[in-house]
Amino acid sequence: MRLKIKLTKNKTVVPFNHQQKIVGTIHKWLGRNEVHGSPSLYSFSQLQNAELLENGFNFPYGSVFYFSSTDNSLLTRVYKGIKSDPTLFNSLKVYEIDMISEPAFRNRERFYLLSPIFFKQKIEGRKNPKHLTFEDEEIDGLITESTKKRLKNNGIFDDGLKIIFDRDFPGKKTKVVNYKGIGNKTSMCPIIVEGKFETMEFLWNNGVGHSTGIGFGCLK
Repeated sequence: MRLKIKLTKNKTVVPFNHQQKIVGTIHKWLGRNEVHGSPSLYSFSQLQNAELLENGFNFPYGSVFYFSSTDNSLLTRVYKGIKSDPTLFNSLKVYEIDMISEPAFRNRERFYLLSPIFFKQKIEGRKNPKHLTFEDEEIDGLITESTKKRLKNNGIFDDGLKIIFDRDFPGKKTKVVNYKGIGNKTSMCPIIVEGKFETMEFLWNNGVGHSTGIGFGCLK
């Protein structure tokens, strides 16, 4: 399931590097629980409807962002947390929440992104992992196998799963997203997924790639 969270317009400029502020807000709404530090069974989007300024973003008509999870208890916690304290940051405030059910998926879907996909690979002898994007041909196979393991850990077995980036998309681009002082190289490029219905639901709710719990890999 997915929460469509509607926000009022801001009164001060929202900084470019505000992703950590969104994460902090979500943790505030979730409250004290076992989710912090554990593999995330949720994903969330970037703030939508942004107007680009020289020093940040403006939302003159308000904004929308999405929080999704296969765990309905997390959705309930977020919903209750918003009702208790609907404020975010820079004067953004929740004024309405809609619940959206999973679409009727097919066995082959093309997903656009609500937040960039982040994927990293540990390299032997190298201190920091390599950040892979759609520009790296090997990412398709690596992200497919990584997702199979994640699905298996959650009781979904999909040996026929295949994930590829739609490199024919004219608007594809890479994007460096700074989080806690680290520049994460990510992909803004749709993906094509072939798999089971349960797989499609899982990915739509919980995201694709690494670090979905801090705002990467949310599917439209």
